[in-house]
Amino acid sequence: MKIRSITVVLLAVLTLLLVLDAWYRPEDPSPRQPSVELEFRPIPPMDPQASRTEVFRRPQGELTSLVLKGGLGVVKLKSGAGEELVVSATITAEREGDLAAFEVVEAASHSELSYELVNTGLGHSGEVGLSFEAEVPSGMEVTVQYDYGFVEVEDFVGFLKLVTRFSTVSVQGLQGTLQVDNQFGDVGLRNIAGPLTLESAFSSSRVQLLPVDGGYDFRIEVSNGSLAGNAPVERDVQRNMTTARGKHGEGLHPVVIKSDFGSVKVDLASSSR
Repeated sequence: MKIRSITVVLLAVLTLLLVLDAWYRPEDPSPRQPSVELEFRPIPPMDPQASRTEVFRRPQGELTSLVLKGGLGVVKLKSGAGEELVVSATITAEREGDLAAFEVVEAASHSELSYELVNTGLGHSGEVGLSFEAEVPSGMEVTVQYDYGFVEVEDFVGFLKLVTRFSTVSVQGLQGTLQVDNQFGDVGLRNIAGPLTLESAFSSSRVQLLPVDGGYDFRIEVSNGSLAGNAPVERDVQRNMTTARGKHGEGLHPVVIKSDFGSVKVDLASSSR
């Protein structure tokens, strides 16, 4: 598909730039910012002229985890008060004929439920997108794998894992455990209460943590980028690598952040908020 071809070319150019940056790096032990500065934004979505939506409803029962796979659209996720999973999946395409070539497949395996797009082999096979709106019972484990789009999470309770490429990620309010693996996209995590693991590359990441019982144990590494914020850490800068360690309270909940070629800001909200 044309977007994936553009991605291959972009990554090849990027790799060349990074090799050149490393090759011409002066042997100066003082810290410096990378000579290659890059800003990436998600590739604008196609202009959808056709769409098809299907709503899936299931009682939670023995289900403990949900997996959503898609791209070229928007994911909206939140926790609900009930015991029913509701997933609305929308396929978008530039032509009506492209819709017939794809369908959303629901698969249940033991305690896991998943949704993804598959090619039916019918109709045309142009570029299509898959968007989700999902409401899940509190306490569930949810994994979102998404490319070229937007992931928006609000008021989530449970275990959340986000694997995103060329996407903008926003999490507003989370109680539980959060893992984010992001490349080429901005990440905004606000009002997060619980353990956090964030790995990012070529992105801007902003994290705001809420105070929790047991406190936090901060372990942060930023390569070829910048680290800011009021997190209670001690910074050590060596050439293009910044490491930061520190604890808040007893330090029972790990906050592990690794960033390459990007900016990171980590704030700890005051307990009065």
